[in-house]
Amino acid sequence: MAPCLVANPSAQDLEFFESRVRPILAEHCYECHSEDINEAEGHLLLDSAQGWKLGGDSGPALIPGQPDASLLIRAIGHADPDLQMPPKYRLKANEIEALRQWVATGAADPREGNADLAVKEREGIDIAQGRTFWAFQLPVAGPLPEVRAERWLQGDIDHFVLNKIEESGLSPGADADKRTLLRRAYFDLIGLPPTPAQIRDFLDDSSSDAFAAVVESLLARPEFGERWGRHWLDVARFAESSGGGRSLMFPHAWRFRDYVIDSFNSDKPYDELIKEHLAGDLLQWSDPAERNEHLVASGYLVLGAINYELQDKELLRMETIDEQVSAMGRTFLGMTLDCARCHDHKFDPIPTTDYYALAGIFGSTESLVPGNVSGYVTQRLHAEVPLHVVAYRRELEDLKVALKSGEAANDKSVVSRVKEELKTKEKQAPSYEDPVAMSVRDAAEAADGYVHIRGGVRNQGAKVPRGVLTVALPAGETGALPIGDGESGRRQLVDWIASKDNPLTARVMVNRIWLHLMGQGIVRTPDNFGSTGELPSHPELLDYLALKFVSAGWSTKAMIREIMLSHVYRLSSELPPPASDPENRLLTRAHRKRLQAEALRDSMLVLSGSLDPERGGRTIRKLADYDLGYSFDTHRRSVYVPWFRNSMLDMFEVFD
Repeated sequence: MAPCLVANPSAQDLEFFESRVRPILAEHCYECHSEDINEAEGHLLLDSAQGWKLGGDSGPALIPGQPDASLLIRAIGHADPDLQMPPKYRLKANEIEALRQWVATGAADPREGNADLAVKEREGIDIAQGRTFWAFQLPVAGPLPEVRAERWLQGDIDHFVLNKIEESGLSPGADADKRTLLRRAYFDLIGLPPTPAQIRDFLDDSSSDAFAAVVESLLARPEFGERWGRHWLDVARFAESSGGGRSLMFPHAWRFRDYVIDSFNSDKPYDELIKEHLAGDLLQWSDPAERNEHLVASGYLVLGAINYELQDKELLRMETIDEQVSAMGRTFLGMTLDCARCHDHKFDPIPTTDYYALAGIFGSTESLVPGNVSGYVTQRLHAEVPLHVVAYRRELEDLKVALKSGEAANDKSVVSRVKEELKTKEKQAPSYEDPVAMSVRDAAEAADGYVHIRGGVRNQGAKVPRGVLTVALPAGETGALPIGDGESGRRQLVDWIASKDNPLTARVMVNRIWLHLMGQGIVRTPDNFGSTGELPSHPELLDYLALKFVSAGWSTKAMIREIMLSHVYRLSSELPPPASDPENRLLTRAHRKRLQAEALRDSMLVLSGSLDPERGGRTIRKLADYDLGYSFDTHRRSVYVPWFRNSMLDMFEVFD
C-alpha cells in the first residue's frame, strides 16, 4: 500500500475517507480526473493521493489542514466563476462539508495510484526536443541540387523542383501555351484578364525576354497593389465591421486597406511592414506623412472580430488580447498560439507561459475605449485643414471669448446677443472632420501579466515576464524581452519577429507568395507551420526562398519575379502521360487554380465597360452603427467593395 500523506492516520480518519470521501470523488470527479480517461482535465488526477498532491495546471489541489486555501474546496464551493467543479452542477451541502472536513483533518488518503502517470501529466513541454522540429530551426543554405536535364532549367528554383521529379523517376510535363501563360500572369499579378491587343502583342513577340517584360510591366501597374493587397487583407483579417454582437461598422478601416495597397505597390520591405503593423504608433518618423502611415498601419491590431457590446469588461479585455495574440501568430509566424491560452499547447512546444508572455505585451497596449458599448482607440492624423475651416474655427473661438467676457462683466445684453450669434454660427459649421485612424497606444500602466489558469480571466496564476516563443530561440536563450519601464514591449517584439534570425517569419511569407502564384504552398497549411500542419514538400527550396527573400531586402516583388521566371511556373496544368504524381506534390505540372470571386467580378466589370476606375478613399456609401442589411451599390473594383463581417456582396458569398 502506498504511504498516506498524513503521518499515522487514525483508523477513524481512514474510515471517514472510505465511507464519506471516496464515494463523492468517484461519483463526481473521476469522469474527468482519473487515470482511466485519455487525458485528465487540467492534468489533474483525483483517483490517487499522488495525483492531488502533484496537482494539475493550477497547482496542488489540496493543502492538508487548510480547506479554505485548497483549490478543490474553493472549486466545489462555486464561489469563483472561473473555478467551478463540477462545472454543470453543485455538490450537495453535506458532500461539500464532508470534503471540507476531510481536508481540515489532514486529508488521509490510502489510495495507491500510478505515480508515473501523474508525473507524466505534469511533465510539461520539452523545449529542447521541440527545437529539433524543422520549423524552429533556422533556414540553411546549401548547394543547388544536381539534375540530369540541365537544359530544362531556367532559374535556381528549377534545380530543387527538377531534382525531386527525377529522383522519383518522373519527368516534368509540357509547358503552357503562350496565351494560357499570359492569362495566368495577368490574373496572378493584377487580377484582370489581358486585352485582345495585349494577347496579340505577346503572341507576336518571339524574343527570349518577352515574358520577363510582361512580368515587369504588371509589377509596375497600380492594379498589382490592389490584387496583392487583397491577398494580404485576407491574412490580416481585415473587415470594415466588428462582427460579434450587432457588428459595429468601422468607418475608418478603409485607411488600413489603402495603406496595404500602397505598401505592395511601393514594394515596402516586409520587415518594415511587420513593424508598422504591430508597433507603428511607436516608430520614429521623418515627416507627418510617414507618421500618418505608421498610425494607420497599427490599426491591424484592432481590426479583429470583437464583441464591443460585451458587458463583462474584464472578459472583453482578455478576449481582445487573445484575438491579437492569435492573429499575430497566424499572420507572421504561421503558429496557432491561441491553443495555449487554457493549457500547454497539445501539439506544439508552446507552454502556457509563452502565451501569457505574449499576452502581457498586448495587455500593456491600450486597444479599447471604455463605455457601455466599448470602442477602439483612434489617433488623430496630420492634415492641412482647409482655410475656410480655419477661419470658421477662429470666428467660433472669438465668439466664445466674447461670451465669457460678457458673463464676467454681467452685461446681459452682450451675453444675449453673443449667444444668438453663437447659435447661428454653430449651424453654419462646415462639413469637415479631423482625420483619424484606428490605432493603439502603450497603456499608462504597462507591466508583466499573469497566467490565467484554464484561461479564466479571474483565475490568476504565476506572474510571467513579457516575451516571445522560447522554442523559436537558440538553445540556452529564454523568451523574456528586455522591456523598459512604461513600455508595452511591442518594439522589442517586432524586432524579434522581423529578424533574419527568426526561423519562421521569412518562411511563412515566401510560402504565402508561392501559394498565390503556384496554387498550393510548399507548406500546404500556410497558417500552421506546427506539428498538425503539413510538412513542406520541398524543404530545401523553402529555405532557399526564405534566405533569398531576406538577402533581397525582404522584397515581395523580387520574390514574385524570381518565382514567375522559373520554368516550373510556366508548366501546363494538363496531366502528363503516363498519369503520375496524382496530388502534384512534385510539381510535375501546374496546379489548376479557381478564379476567385473578386477576379471574376472585376473581369466582368472590365469586359462590360462598367468598371468604376476610382482608387482608394472611403467606400462605405451610407454609414450606420451596424452592418446588417447594408445595400451594396458600387461598380468599383472588388477590393474597394465594403467588407463586412455580417453582410457581404451576394456574388462574394456565392463564389466564396
